[in-house]
Amino acid sequence: MGTERPESESEYEAPFAKMLDMRPGLRADGVGSATMTIHDTFMQDAGVVQGGLIVALADYAFYRAADSVLRPGQSTVTVELKVNFISAAKDGVLTATSRVLSAGRRVIVADMKVTDQQDKVIAQGLGTCLVVQEQP
Repeated sequence: MGTERPESESEYEAPFAKMLDMRPGLRADGVGSATMTIHDTFMQDAGVVQGGLIVALADYAFYRAADSVLRPGQSTVTVELKVNFISAAKDGVLTATSRVLSAGRRVIVADMKVTDQQDKVIAQGLGTCLVVQEQP
């Protein structure tokens, strides 16, 4: 259904993505991904990326995975997201990848993994979203 980067899609898919330097990646067959370049402004006091930004990246990949299995006129809203932090992120580019585990008529469940440039796992998560039908 989706592609690596459709020509109609801009470098940044949404205003929040531009603000956080998150770029869309894959969106096809229940898989979604996005990348985020780490900036100095993303650091918390301990010198590592603030966890909420990592969660936002994971959720963005989740959205892209879920979106790839929707029918025309459908959208999603995340209703639950659980993320475990495995390692700290300090620099470079983070990549989040999400895979749909179950796509029902009303609920989609997917896992998420965030890795650094060396494929070190930074965070692992599980999300649930509700499928919303466009109103006629």
